[in-house]
Amino acid sequence: FLSYFQREIYSRSQVVWKHGDVSDSAKLVLSGSLVASLPNGFSEEVPRGVVIGELGLLEGVDRLSQVVCESQTAVLYSLDRKTWEGLVRDDPALARIMDHITIRYLSHRVQHVSNRIYETRCLPV
Repeated sequence: FLSYFQREIYSRSQVVWKHGDVSDSAKLVLSGSLVASLPNGFSEEVPRGVVIGELGLLEGVDRLSQVVCESQTAVLYSLDRKTWEGLVRDDPALARIMDHITIRYLSHRVQHVSNRIYETRCLPV
């Protein structure tokens, strides 16, 4: 699966993508420190070992956040849209790995929101 990814190196303050950019890839964070931020000012560190941008790649929605490199360097592996579409066409069983990653991440997000609603007894604004 990883043979379809291309290695990318980012340096401090380099933008991986901006809010509203076209989602043309998903990226596996191998090393370094990245921060994702939303237009409302909320931000969080992106842990190493996670895939980012997977929903945009699969669903074609524009970027919902901005991601910036905060360390001296960061190494990411990127799966671009053209390669993704070829993988889906030529080896759909292998492409299901990305589907499973996306489903797992989305289920974690739904569970987090559900727990927040239960704990606070209100919907997040």
